[in-house]
Amino acid sequence: MEKVGFVKLLNEVGKEDLPAAGGKGANLGEMIKAGLPVPEGFVLLVDSYREFVEANGLEKQIEKLLAGLDEKVNESSECAVSAERAIILKETAEEIKGLFAGGKIPEGVKEDINRAYEELGRPGVAVRSSATAEDLPGASFAGQYSTFLNIKGEEKLYEAVKNCWASLWNERAVSYRARQGIGSKDLAHGVVVQKLIDSEKSGVMFTAKPVNGRRDQVSLSSSWGLGEAIVSGEVEPDQWVIDKKKGRVISEYIAVKKVMTVKREGGSELADIDEQRQAAVTLNEEERSELLKLALDVEEYFGFPQDIEWAYEGGRFYLVQTRPITALFPVPDACGHEDELRIYVNINMAWQAVKDPFTPLGFDFFEELTRDMVSRLSKGRPKKEELDLWWFHNLAGRMFFDMTDLLRLERVQNRLKQKSLDPLDREPMTTKALLQVMEQNKAELMAGDREKPNLRRLIHPGLVGLLLNVMGKALYGAFNPEKGREKAFRIAENTIARLEQESRSLKTVEERLKFVEDNCGAVFMGVTSGFFYGVLTLRVMDRVKEVLEKNQLDPTELENAGKALPYNVTTEMGMDLLRAAKSLDEREKRAAPGEEEVTAFLDKYGHKSSFEFDVGTATWKEEPGYILDLINYYIDSKDYDQRIERFYREQQEAEEAIERIESELKAAAGRGAARRAGKMLRGYRQLFGMREVPKFYGSKAFGIFRAVMIEAGEELTKEGRLEDKLDIFYLTREDIRSYHDLKPLVEQKKPGYYRDLNRPAPRILTGTGESIYAVVDRVAENAYRGIAVSPGVYEGRVKILADPSEGGKLESGDILITVATNPAWTPLFLRIGALVMETGGSMSHGSIVSREYGLPAVAGVANVTTDLKDGQKVRVNGETGIVEILD
Repeated sequence: MEKVGFVKLLNEVGKEDLPAAGGKGANLGEMIKAGLPVPEGFVLLVDSYREFVEANGLEKQIEKLLAGLDEKVNESSECAVSAERAIILKETAEEIKGLFAGGKIPEGVKEDINRAYEELGRPGVAVRSSATAEDLPGASFAGQYSTFLNIKGEEKLYEAVKNCWASLWNERAVSYRARQGIGSKDLAHGVVVQKLIDSEKSGVMFTAKPVNGRRDQVSLSSSWGLGEAIVSGEVEPDQWVIDKKKGRVISEYIAVKKVMTVKREGGSELADIDEQRQAAVTLNEEERSELLKLALDVEEYFGFPQDIEWAYEGGRFYLVQTRPITALFPVPDACGHEDELRIYVNINMAWQAVKDPFTPLGFDFFEELTRDMVSRLSKGRPKKEELDLWWFHNLAGRMFFDMTDLLRLERVQNRLKQKSLDPLDREPMTTKALLQVMEQNKAELMAGDREKPNLRRLIHPGLVGLLLNVMGKALYGAFNPEKGREKAFRIAENTIARLEQESRSLKTVEERLKFVEDNCGAVFMGVTSGFFYGVLTLRVMDRVKEVLEKNQLDPTELENAGKALPYNVTTEMGMDLLRAAKSLDEREKRAAPGEEEVTAFLDKYGHKSSFEFDVGTATWKEEPGYILDLINYYIDSKDYDQRIERFYREQQEAEEAIERIESELKAAAGRGAARRAGKMLRGYRQLFGMREVPKFYGSKAFGIFRAVMIEAGEELTKEGRLEDKLDIFYLTREDIRSYHDLKPLVEQKKPGYYRDLNRPAPRILTGTGESIYAVVDRVAENAYRGIAVSPGVYEGRVKILADPSEGGKLESGDILITVATNPAWTPLFLRIGALVMETGGSMSHGSIVSREYGLPAVAGVANVTTDLKDGQKVRVNGETGIVEILD
């Protein structure tokens, strides 16, 4: 058949035709090229859709119906569509469907359809949508568009084609595009028409296990009849999990299959399955082996795990479509360890309880910081650029470390088991997940290369100096708490002052890049070193508690002794917010840009952001809306005086609590024990608040780095290399230095960053792709067990926040439910009644601030942000770690 303007045969298209044929059509063409069994057919190219829309004058009508809709769907960071928006979407989609139903297919398009259909033999066909934004590595659109089976005759085919075109605008597809960051402009739709396989049985194969991401297993499902019953979820199919290499069945589930999809005149319908066939196995061993081979052939050809639909008729298997499995979390290169288990830990989550990805430039600079630190501590002090950080991986914008070699060491395994019970563990959920993976894969883990790391060979003598420095500062702080605190702040302030001064003399893009490269590691060391003066305070509360319990004394007074810590920059920030609200209210003003109280606050804290160590994240000074809303909330509530007074009252109560502890210990154990406990507790109050110093001044340094990079972005914009100065954060240093026109790179990388932003990241990942997101601990159907991190019991309504900028949703006394908090969340603690977090432990930010503010808190509650809904009433028990759903 000669090629026609609006139609191509499937064997005439391939990946290069994706913009013209759509994802499904291009993939089917590629499978035909690979010699795989694909039913005959043709594809209506996207130009046929455009011709139809133009001929019927639909473009402006669709634009009018969609006016304002994209903005409504996208206005939340998670692109969650509320019930109200869902109704609007559905009504709009129905109106658009009506426009397509009433439209007439142009004669030129009809002629091409008729010619291709005639050559196919005018059989019953399957008609499927094939969109240009479908079946792509970043977004599969599985199940978003329409499919019509057993269509026969030209008129029925025209109707099915129009319905496929209309499905580009159904409510599912519009909301899915919004979540994936894909706009609605210039969209077009191809349509695949294939000879219908009258399936005796059919099913789906995933060449990676979709539930946990394992790339070494194939998931196979099968049922009687056409495949629509499986895809639509109408029937529970037989299911197998098969080892890719050995072909061995790992698990098998034979379902009772009560219905199947069968052909009917002009379409398909559900029909009951004969009772004797309902529990019959649909695939024998030979058939499973044949399907496994087909699955592996498809994956090898496309080079990526695939979601494949298959059908069986007349003793032969057919592949009716394939698409990439887009939901899989990426797996790092094996780096020479292809044949052994590797275990990777999400450092974003384990160390900082951060769920969001870095921007590309933000990750690039953090990798440079890591290189600088490793260089300082490595033998021979190698140059940063010469280091092989084979264990350091960027996966979807998150830092993952390959910990396998360390995890094989018995002493490391024992330490992890002890750590799982350690109240100082910052992220116990990660520790639990890691132990679970190690136990499940113990034989494979221990069978790998067990050469012990030679620390004496790897570590630079400078590490000894660093450790001596830490010990010296720690002892100085223990004996001279006030002077230690002053030294810590002075070191940090001097580091920031030097950076600010040097940044003023930078002129070119290259100078600015070098400035950040040369300073990120040194700054980290500088602002962190001040904390060493207070490092011994980390165990003070535990040590005093042991003394009290040894002498049979009640340790609950320690809770009061730890409240309202002075010299804590994060707590002081909350107080400054209240003072700003008080001052503005006294002047009968609202918080607004330019008001002196707002300006003073932002001058002091404006460098902070929701992700403080990513230079790509906007600061409060740039986007002050969150702060303005908070101050205005406190103005409206009129309780700023009460909150300020409570803080200072709790400081006085803390001193009184220490005096009572001293008095009780003196009576029970003598003057010496009382004096030592009192000194430790007062030193704790002098120094423990300094735990926020590295973060506060580190984020201040990164604020300077961000400002420097924005200046570089301005220069690149003036040169015409960037469209917007902030686009620099979607690039890497190598990009900036290697390409003249950076705009195409930004267009390529920016959507990827926003896809990663909506992609959850596992705590633990293995080399097989197995992804462990959480270790769920449900004590009952209506209760969760987490880690008790701040005492007290509180009942209230929950509010689930993804970001502190959503704080406007909170009402006074709400229970804040979130993944994790950092200092940027602290001002919200003045409004809540309790806190529940998915991550963290007793020493994480939210736990410490909750104790200081007297709020009950529970950490490490898996899936609580997705399981609970805004407005539900729960009871939070910060002493048992139980979160109980009350309605």
